[in-house]
Amino acid sequence: MFWNEEEKPAEYTVPDNVIDLSFKVSCKQIKLDHAWALTNAIGDILPWFKDDPQTAIHHIYIPQSGNGWVRSDQFNDELIQLSRRTRLKLRVPMSRKADTQTITGQTISIDGNKLVIGQSEQHSLSAMTTIVARHVHVPETDDNEEAFLKEIHKQINAMGINVRKMLCGKSHQLKTSNGLIKTRSLMIADISSEESIHLQENGVGHYYSYGCGIFIPQKGITAVNSDE
Repeated sequence: MFWNEEEKPAEYTVPDNVIDLSFKVSCKQIKLDHAWALTNAIGDILPWFKDDPQTAIHHIYIPQSGNGWVRSDQFNDELIQLSRRTRLKLRVPMSRKADTQTITGQTISIDGNKLVIGQSEQHSLSAMTTIVARHVHVPETDDNEEAFLKEIHKQINAMGINVRKMLCGKSHQLKTSNGLIKTRSLMIADISSEESIHLQENGVGHYYSYGCGIFIPQKGITAVNSDE
């Protein structure tokens, strides 16, 4: 008898070139639209933060308030109450880990709300093959979803990734020092783990350091459209 078992692909090991640092925080409340003020406050402590192409913030996120697909339309004025479990997450190159951890113990102001930064934990990026960015900004595509997806596809192809499944979600306007910018949430599905990591390491669109175009894992299309 001849029996040739199919070889199983080797398990993918997530590299640690880029990591997430999750900091404990002490803060009662902040505006839901806090990305610009938060990045500028972090940049005041870490002057290199906004210039490093692989460095970004995660918008402080409260699940009960919804996510990038179902949040309130009153994004600019809504306040979110923070709990003891709330974390400030920064995505940084491993080479910047020690530099970034120097923000522990610092107090910053976000639109007049004081936030004290505590100790941090390191987290690896996810090898999941469906990822979502809650806010992606691509100039001159504000009211044209087709043009938005076409430009994103062009950017991702330039990374050597042939993405075949992308889905836009709800749009929002974020406050910046240059006025309001329009963003869309974006899900990318059915890519390889290597491609997922590459996109998480580099992001897409503009204002990456302000948390636009930063990808996180998503369980799947069904989860995106559910109420949970």
